Amino acid sequence: MRHFQKLDPIALKAFYYASEALSFTKAADRAALTQSGISQHIAKLEADLGVNLFYRANRKVQLTDAGIKLKVFAERYLDQLDELVDDLNSEGLDLKGLVRYAMPDSCLMTPHFSMLLEKRKSFSNINLRLTLCDSVRVIELLLKGEIDFGFVTTKIEHKNIIYQEFVREEYVLVGSSEKSVKIENLRHLKEQNFIKYPGMDVLFNSWQNIFYTKAQNIALNNLSICGEINSLSGAVTMVLHGVGLGVFPKHCVESYLRKKELFSFNPESSKRADNPIYIIQRAEKYPPARVLKVLDVFWGMRK
Repeated sequence: MRHFQKLDPIALKAFYYASEALSFTKAADRAALTQSGISQHIAKLEADLGVNLFYRANRKVQLTDAGIKLKVFAERYLDQLDELVDDLNSEGLDLKGLVRYAMPDSCLMTPHFSMLLEKRKSFSNINLRLTLCDSVRVIELLLKGEIDFGFVTTKIEHKNIIYQEFVREEYVLVGSSEKSVKIENLRHLKEQNFIKYPGMDVLFNSWQNIFYTKAQNIALNNLSICGEINSLSGAVTMVLHGVGLGVFPKHCVESYLRKKELFSFNPESSKRADNPIYIIQRAEKYPPARVLKVLDVFWGMRK
């Protein structure tokens, strides 16, 4: 009898990273899982195999004899998998079909989308379907199986989602004049008029967490919203015309800041309101080759 169910791929992945790091915390980071997820997968693997794979000694995690044997197997298995993938690629694996992904408007305004389109010339049989929406909606689409992966600016913990940090972006509060962004205190901030757009609540919260304590935090809806629009670029246009203030990723307004058409809140401290952009995927699904190809292009942009 073949024991397929004895070695769950996600559990083996959790074990491999834990055996490399000899730390469940470090393994969680490397495997894009939670620490409790690492523990649960390893516990399941031990139950399925009927052996202990780790033991604790002097507050450190060590491999048992069975764990050492499984690590050797895992390394050999991964080497063979790499060889198989290389062989398939060398035989001219035909990459074609649809790749679906989603991200907030702000991500579209980074150089990465243009870079993907340039790279796509080498795999022109792959069709791209991109949906622009806020991070919460991206997560919903992923869980419904309507996209293959997505970009988000916030985390909503879910057992079926893998979050991997892609890049970090800086958020800035901007207005159409220097005077409009000279905000001296929290009371003064509450008196300002703001432009609201989908996803701005995440950006505003990240921004205020840097410059004010959590006890002082204000919900976006409790501010004076003098204008609302369903696109980031439209919100930038409203701020340019002096309708109100807005919080945006700096890369989306940098050209206006350089030309002094917009001005940013610039406190004396050197604090920066930056936040990670994550790539998210379904934890229980292994992506097809065409999706991996597009993801590899994105990850290659970080080098």
